[in-house]
Amino acid sequence: MRAERKGAERKGPPRPIVSVHGEDVDVEVPGLAFLRSTYLSEGLFNELSAGDPDEEDLYEVEVTHAGEGLLQPITFPRLLPASSRAFPGEDWDDDALPVSLPMERFLLLLAWELANAHPSNWTRLCEAARGWDSWMIEDGLVRIPTDWTPQPLLPDED
Repeated sequence: MRAERKGAERKGPPRPIVSVHGEDVDVEVPGLAFLRSTYLSEGLFNELSAGDPDEEDLYEVEVTHAGEGLLQPITFPRLLPASSRAFPGEDWDDDALPVSLPMERFLLLLAWELANAHPSNWTRLCEAARGWDSWMIEDGLVRIPTDWTPQPLLPDED
């Protein structure tokens, strides 16, 4: 029986790097893909959602291949439940802050799906992702291996 090497390299796609700037979110899978969401508008209502949630934020999502796997970036709009990273005021406590924005979770799952697909399938994956509901996102995140967690950024790297 062969012993496992301590600190052996993990297999699969490289760990993502997540960066949040206000309401905008970037996810990079080094050497493979860069996903950027740009916050466009707040307080919108998606008629297809039947009022749940009652308000959503509009983002533009852009997916770029690190090499030449795509002729041009894939861009699409995405509505997600309204949320904010803003501090709630003087009487806030740490429990009141969201762990992550809905867009962070969405992009992390999309990055995982893209990292495990050939770039020729990325357009189809992005089209499907436009329709992912919150249940699909949370279910997909549970299936991501626990060692594929975002790499921490040092304060000067953000």
